[in-house]
Amino acid sequence: MDTWGYLLIAGLLVLFAFLWGARRKGSSVSVSEFWQEKEKEFGENKILSGFSRYLGGHPRFEAVSDGLLFLMSKSLWFENFEKGPNIFGITPPFEKVIFRILLSQIEEVESLPEKELLKRGFESQLWRYRRLSPRPFYLAVKYKDEWERERTLYFDSMVDADTWKQELERAKSNYIPEEEIKESGVCPQCGKKIDPDFKLCPYCGCRLS
Repeated sequence: MDTWGYLLIAGLLVLFAFLWGARRKGSSVSVSEFWQEKEKEFGENKILSGFSRYLGGHPRFEAVSDGLLFLMSKSLWFENFEKGPNIFGITPPFEKVIFRILLSQIEEVESLPEKELLKRGFESQLWRYRRLSPRPFYLAVKYKDEWERERTLYFDSMVDADTWKQELERAKSNYIPEEEIKESGVCPQCGKKIDPDFKLCPYCGCRLS
C-alpha cells in the first residue's frame, strides 16, 4: 500500500473518532439535568445520593446489586445499574431493581460495623465483593412495609454510613406527612399494592400514567 493509502486510512480513523465523540457528547446529560428530571419525575427534592451496593433485606430482591442510593425529601430510593459485557463479550443476567421507602415508614437507621454485619449472615456478600465504603461500616435501614411487617435493608456505599444516618434522621425529623397513602392502587405490570400518585412502580419500575 502506498503513502496515499495509509493517509486515507488514517483520515477515516480520525473522522470516525470525531463522529463518535460528537455522538457521545450530544447524548450526554449533565448531573444537574439528571437530578432535575428525577425531582420532576418523583415530585420530591434530592437531599443525598451516592453509588451504593444493595446487600439484601428487601422481600422481593435477594441478589446483591450495584446502583444509586438516593435520599429525597419524602423517601429513600434505590435503583440498580445494568452492567455491560465483560472482557469475553458476555453480558451477565440482569434483574431491574428499583424500590422506594417512605420516610414515614422508616423506624431506625444504623451505621453498622463490619463485624456486626458478619454476625447477621452477610459473609458471602462481604467476602465476594470489594468494599465500597472507605471505612468498615455499613448502612442498615429498618422500616415497616405496606403490610406493617418489620424489614431491614443493608447497603454498602461510597458515601459514609454515618453521613447517610445523619441525613436520613434529619430528613425524617423535617418530614411533614401529607395525607400519606390516600387510596391504594395496583401496578398494572406486577400487580403489587401501590400509591396511586406514584409515577413509577417501586417494585418493578413500571412507568405509571
